[in-house]
Amino acid sequence: MADWTPMFTLPNITLTDPIETQDVALVSTADARLSEICSAYPAFRTYVESFKTEFDRSLAPSFVLVHKDAPPSFRGVEALAAFRDSISLSVIPLSWARALRFGSVGHHIHYSNWFAVYPWMLDKNYEYLLSMTMATTAMDEVGRLRGQSSPGISVAPFDHYKIDKPLLDELFVRWQRLYRAQAPLRSDTALFRSLNMANSAAMMPAGVDVTIYDIGRSVSLWVSAFEILSPAKSSAFYSVYENLKKVEYGLTDLKSAIYEAHGFKTTKTKEILPCWVYGELYKARNDFLHGNPIDPDRLTVKPSQRSLFIYAPILYRLALTGFLDLKFEVPLPASDDTAASAAYVNNRMDYRSYQGNIEAGLSTILYTEAEYTAHRRRIPDNLPPPPPPSTDLDEFED
Repeated sequence: MADWTPMFTLPNITLTDPIETQDVALVSTADARLSEICSAYPAFRTYVESFKTEFDRSLAPSFVLVHKDAPPSFRGVEALAAFRDSISLSVIPLSWARALRFGSVGHHIHYSNWFAVYPWMLDKNYEYLLSMTMATTAMDEVGRLRGQSSPGISVAPFDHYKIDKPLLDELFVRWQRLYRAQAPLRSDTALFRSLNMANSAAMMPAGVDVTIYDIGRSVSLWVSAFEILSPAKSSAFYSVYENLKKVEYGLTDLKSAIYEAHGFKTTKTKEILPCWVYGELYKARNDFLHGNPIDPDRLTVKPSQRSLFIYAPILYRLALTGFLDLKFEVPLPASDDTAASAAYVNNRMDYRSYQGNIEAGLSTILYTEAEYTAHRRRIPDNLPPPPPPSTDLDEFED
């Protein structure tokens, strides 16, 4: 009997190194733990080797495994989905931020469809295939399966470079705490409810039939994910603003309180850029859900001509940063310990690099693509950045 049990199959990503917390792991087909299961149960090997793309090209899925000694709560669908959501939301915001900052190079995982779970898995005795979804309950023979990735997306190679490591490390700490606890903390429950909502928001809004209303629906789900983290009885956007202002920003474009965010038209109070962006998402959500007239350019931010929609996941990472109080808090070593000091600086730079990518990605909302490319090229020459676009309300309003 193998020590690990396969629970979920993710056919759209091909993993390199494992991603794991205690007793639960996302692994590749090359992982020794999966090989052990294949050796012990030939039917499972048949299952693993059945997967191909819709064009009949072989692929290597990834698998969520649970150790035999794991707490029973770790085997529940809710816990396993939360484990998957933690990974998904540690990839997608960073992916969008890097694409906006450096241009759309490489294979970016922009949507949570890449982390979709395949509906068929072997039973506990490794004899038959079972599918239990909200639409159907079915059983079939393993040898008849033609496993397939999701049409409409290309199978993506997935390595640790794509992961927001500081975020995922903290989410795994909270995941362990939540699903081991007999009386979970309310904040932990809220966190994973929000991640569940965000994972749905991060799906492709539609396929080839996508319309602005599909994108508006996704914006609405993103706003709900923010509100779960920062609940309020009314005007919840103020609570979201306060959470976003907890973040220690490094980029002047983000930390300068010069923007007129939603809710301050009368007082003319100025806020930081993340608050302005969230206010625009909030207003867009209201327009789409309340049946207000929708212009084809409703989600276009005029100064940059970029879509507001693509900034929602990046901003969500900042909301998680505030909620989780993500900071580099390693004690500073003694000044005479050269090696320790150098390691401290390197580790701090590495930790901050993820936040730096997120901040830079969000700042692109202020510039057209050409303007931002020119702005980025100035940095190595130590030239001052160009002034940000006008913050006149009329220029920013749709």
